[in-house]
Amino acid sequence: MAKATPTLEEEEDFEFVCPICYLYLCEPIKTPCKHLFCKNCLIKTFGFNRPPRCPLCRSDCTHVKVLELKIDSESEEIVKKLDPDYKERASKCMRERKTWMSSKFLAPLFQNIESGLYEVSGAGNEQVNGIYVIGHVPSYLGPRLYNKPGTQIFMFRWNRREWVIANLAHGFDDLRFRYYRVSCSLIPEITPCEHGWMEAPGGLGTSPAPSVRVIRQGDRISPRLLQPLIQDSIPEAHRCAPCSIM
Repeated sequence: MAKATPTLEEEEDFEFVCPICYLYLCEPIKTPCKHLFCKNCLIKTFGFNRPPRCPLCRSDCTHVKVLELKIDSESEEIVKKLDPDYKERASKCMRERKTWMSSKFLAPLFQNIESGLYEVSGAGNEQVNGIYVIGHVPSYLGPRLYNKPGTQIFMFRWNRREWVIANLAHGFDDLRFRYYRVSCSLIPEITPCEHGWMEAPGGLGTSPAPSVRVIRQGDRISPRLLQPLIQDSIPEAHRCAPCSIM
């Protein structure tokens, strides 16, 4: 089987090598600044680096909808001639994207869906800190609630009076497993409050209380917070090697 990595003798073909993964381009797409990348490489780079910028010239790409960029057909035809395994690689890339888009964490990240991701930080209980995504509990009636992936920790509005961060392994009513709360009784907020959080009485919370922020397009996300969630969200067979430009 031929390799997708060009040899030194093929240096003249480097125009068609992705500067992120250093393999021949796969489903090549072009940024507004006219630089070519593999489609999946650019999706990941834009998703994990905020604000999104061209990995080569650092041009601002905040308004670029990378999932909607068309394949550069001229470049793709050339790469097909250079790489005998192109069809197989392209098929694998499409399967990877399908896997990403089925992930409740990665889908909003890659699609820049606003109000779908929140970061909780600064809490005395370290297990509370992290990124929260839109969750689902069948018995819950109210605005969106948010879950820290891989845990039973949720952030939700309760009785129209307060937002709560709690471990729901024992249900909504067990106050012993609540960490933090913030009052919203005067104006029932439909999204989590950013400030004013305090330890939940009789619960698990320890000082200091956290702050909460919505992650919007253009915001920077700490790689330290992203990495464990990415590993949990992508099956082993679909994980790729680290990109060279991130």
